[in-house]
Amino acid sequence: MSPFEPQIKADGLGFSYEEVDIFTDLTFSIERNQSLLLLGPSGSGKSTLAFCLNKLYPEAVDGVLKGDLSFEGKKLDDFKPGELNQKIGIVFQDPESQFCMLTVEEEVAFGLENFHVPRTEMEAKIDRALELVGLQAEKKSTIHTLSGGQKQKLAIACVLVLQPEVIILDEPTANLDPLSSSDLVDTISRLKKERSFTLIVVEHKLDDWVELIDRCLVLDSSATILFDGTPEQCFGEFAPFLKKEGIWLPKVVEAAITAKNAGVYKGEQLPLRNHELLSGLKDPDAFLKKEIKTSSKSEPILEVSGLSARGHLKNISLTIHKGELTALVGANGSGKTTLSKCLAGLIPLTQGEIHFLGVPLSKWKEKDLFQLLGYVFQNPEHQFITDSVYEEIAFGLEHRASALAILEKIGLEKHANAHPFSLSQGQKRRLSVATMLVHEQELLILDEPTFGQDANTAYEIMRVLDEKNGAVFMITHDMELVDQYADTVHVLDDGELIFSGTPESLWENTEVVDRARLKLPFRKQLQNEIVRREIHVAT
Repeated sequence: MSPFEPQIKADGLGFSYEEVDIFTDLTFSIERNQSLLLLGPSGSGKSTLAFCLNKLYPEAVDGVLKGDLSFEGKKLDDFKPGELNQKIGIVFQDPESQFCMLTVEEEVAFGLENFHVPRTEMEAKIDRALELVGLQAEKKSTIHTLSGGQKQKLAIACVLVLQPEVIILDEPTANLDPLSSSDLVDTISRLKKERSFTLIVVEHKLDDWVELIDRCLVLDSSATILFDGTPEQCFGEFAPFLKKEGIWLPKVVEAAITAKNAGVYKGEQLPLRNHELLSGLKDPDAFLKKEIKTSSKSEPILEVSGLSARGHLKNISLTIHKGELTALVGANGSGKTTLSKCLAGLIPLTQGEIHFLGVPLSKWKEKDLFQLLGYVFQNPEHQFITDSVYEEIAFGLEHRASALAILEKIGLEKHANAHPFSLSQGQKRRLSVATMLVHEQELLILDEPTFGQDANTAYEIMRVLDEKNGAVFMITHDMELVDQYADTVHVLDDGELIFSGTPESLWENTEVVDRARLKLPFRKQLQNEIVRREIHVAT
């Protein structure tokens, strides 16, 4: 490879699947050791493009790749089977789809065995990889017992252990708790200083990545290149165009745009750092003040008393009221998904009682229960039961014609005849939420409802949930959603309920925030920074 030649080069690249063009005529190059952020709205082809870069597509699907794609001056077609996988490692958006072994240790070892790493060297490499992602304690665990976030950490460890020349991360923090997300970015940043490798990140949560990234490549909704340049250019002068496309922005940029539109931001350029935003605000205290929700407690819909389950959940008691949006937060592996499945009657209790609409949950007939209680799984594929997107929505509807209107509302009308499994991960999540929203259940339980969504669709999902007549109970790692929408928030830590109250009272309880590996919402972070400044000036 010539020292002046790009490491990855695409010329007129196109990919189609089932006679549908995912993207056409993409031309770009990626330099060795570059850190690139690949952005775009949900369904714009980001993951598909990432899979093409290491030859996973079109080999793993019945697709057609057009144009030229080369790695270090050699066309991808000229690489032997498996040869490229040692050079370009990828972490899938759905980590479960890349596991093939029984235990955590065996999964990390699998890649090393494929590349003939001596057994005498394996143990240290496995331990190092698990340490990097915080999974040392789960080394001997079976994979199916891990939480969604722990599985994501394992998938990342499986790539890091091989030390490839290029690492592609597809939504690597989607299932991680807030501190684990920051820890991952810190780990990647530290590794890049220790050894050289090229980094390509597909991500919606941008705040932790901004300092690490040196280039942004942006696809629009039609999968054409909208922007290619530095983060400063991308999130500065180009930010309004990204916002229009529904592409997530760093929170500091989002806040500055809101302030500018309201006429309270005096800075000439959009900031990338908190102190720049605060310096540009005319009245920071007034801008950051939150309108506190006032709501009187309505009748309870679901009551939990002394719940224990699976040897993990311990003596949990809580109440969900009609008309409330309740959030459940906590670190990866704290028991959030297990608790939500208990509330829906999907996992038996070892102790305690659950009453739904005043009747013990165990007394409900399954058919009657799920007409009034909806559940959206963490993995959307677990709930699809038909062969088309349209049928998923129309299933069980008396007026099937309304299904098309619902598809249009969630931006999936063009995919009405597609199989649900052919959608992008973000589109699958949107479909899984919509299948439950079409029925007027008294209680809707959702596990990460905005996972994999672009900004526009995430806001639309939350708007619909916020306006829902019944009660909503959602698991989330997004503290911005909790701050903006939740009436009540419950915090789990190692199977125990350690906090129940309003979001505002949670943000003031630093002990609980730290213990549960949470991060304060951006608004609260800025308020605390203002207080620190005032104390510094006073002293």
